[in-house]
Amino acid sequence: MNDKITELIETYQRPNSFNHAPFTEKEKAHAQQELGVTLPEEYVAFLDRYGDGGLDGFEIFGIGLDGSNIFLQATLDYRKYGLPKNLVVIEDCDEWLECLDCDTGAVVSWSMDGDILPTAPTFDDFLLDKINNAIDNR
Repeated sequence: MNDKITELIETYQRPNSFNHAPFTEKEKAHAQQELGVTLPEEYVAFLDRYGDGGLDGFEIFGIGLDGSNIFLQATLDYRKYGLPKNLVVIEDCDEWLECLDCDTGAVVSWSMDGDILPTAPTFDDFLLDKINNAIDNR
């Protein structure tokens, strides 16, 4: 995760914006095995540092305070509706899902109609855009 993201989060987060739940190596290995993917390192760094959460209107799925694996469960749930195996759900935006493409590291939008549209070339680019939008809309 790049320093600009960390700086902006530290500056603009509110109490409970992120839950800071731990993401252990054991949980990482379990999630990757269960999903059959390798999680991009930028996303793993987010999970390690912030757990789950977001700023003013967006939430990046991660690890719940109760230890639940939110991104794992969401991904398994949507695979029942045709979510491709290389995608991992990181945000639910009602009509579409924001997903990590674990083959490329890019973030894409996926709809249950099967549409896949590029969103950002990397998780860091995606997160930085979400943070800047949240700051602009305060």
